[in-house]
Amino acid sequence: MQELLEEALATLVPSDAEQAAVAALCDSLLARARKAAPDGVEPLLVGSVAKGTWLPGADIDLFLRFPEGADLKTEGLALARAVLPDGEELYAQHPYLRGSVEGYSIDAVPCFAISDPTQPASAVDRTVFHTSWVHDNLTDAQRNDVRLAKRFLAVAGAYGAAAAVGGFSGYLVEVLVHRAGDFPAFVEKVASWRPPVALGAVPGAPEAEITLPDPVDPGRNVAAGVMRDGLARAVLAARQFLAESTADAFVVGAAERKPLGCVTTVVLPHPGGVEETALPHIQRQGRKLVRALEPFGVLGSHCSLGNEGFIVLETAVVELPERQLHRGPAVWDAGAFEFLAAYPQAPLRDGRFWALKPPRHLDIASAVQALLPKARVVEGLADGAEPLPAA
Repeated sequence: MQELLEEALATLVPSDAEQAAVAALCDSLLARARKAAPDGVEPLLVGSVAKGTWLPGADIDLFLRFPEGADLKTEGLALARAVLPDGEELYAQHPYLRGSVEGYSIDAVPCFAISDPTQPASAVDRTVFHTSWVHDNLTDAQRNDVRLAKRFLAVAGAYGAAAAVGGFSGYLVEVLVHRAGDFPAFVEKVASWRPPVALGAVPGAPEAEITLPDPVDPGRNVAAGVMRDGLARAVLAARQFLAESTADAFVVGAAERKPLGCVTTVVLPHPGGVEETALPHIQRQGRKLVRALEPFGVLGSHCSLGNEGFIVLETAVVELPERQLHRGPAVWDAGAFEFLAAYPQAPLRDGRFWALKPPRHLDIASAVQALLPKARVVEGLADGAEPLPAA
């Protein structure tokens, strides 16, 4: 396995040329921010580039730390605009700008300079402490193990804390690799998990698939964003890798999934806002549809966002027979007489009445539009929609 990991790592560590280019770009961004920053404001780099756990082509995160009480919408964005004049304004707990410089995606993020990560604060404000923790606790070898773990989870479809993935954030991966010691031990631990995974106690935290106290704020569950499918994909990938270790585990797009059933795309108007807020709205509609379409045999669903919102459904059928088996009450249950009055020819089987009745909706399109009147239903995979990911 060691030879395989070394070969994979060789593709995941940025080249000397890219490291030099990114270092020069970061110096330039910091210099620009410091020149424009008012007194008391501290620009600094955070995220994977600052931690030394980045992969080739990684985004660069420049944080602009303002004293508490500052107006981040006005003062913060003004400073961010001095760094990224053409940046797009977005919002995730605090307003920020996203732009591109020399081919790299840059986030210029105003935040508050808190002194204690355990005090009430946004995840954005706490990020600075995560960067410091990684610097203080991960060895150079473990930083490379983090690179392996990130790519491994990305290939499995389990990397990224965004709503679209519901997987492992970069910081969570760093904490888990540190706890395990190295990448092989990380994989062994993940392969043994079964939800709910308790890796420590976080008093008062909501129930979650994985519970792990944040090293810089023990009152916060650092794994709260991992959803059931994200956990399942990670566990499956780990078990498969232990059973047969291959280079495909580190190659994005190596696995392709062919649908088992009928594919239908439900297209909805974009709800507005950025992906972090818009996609959860589409996902809620997706969950409603999965429950409502159970008679069609829902195998799976996947939500994505482009110019419109997409819910891709895979079902056993897209049309139902004109009559379906209808399970009635047992003779001794309440409602037995009423059921027999409605279906006087209903036979008894195992003490229970059974009948046939028309389905509420004969086809999947009418069922969808009854629940979501503004939806457009497309047979197959619509342009712009993402297919169900491979397991």
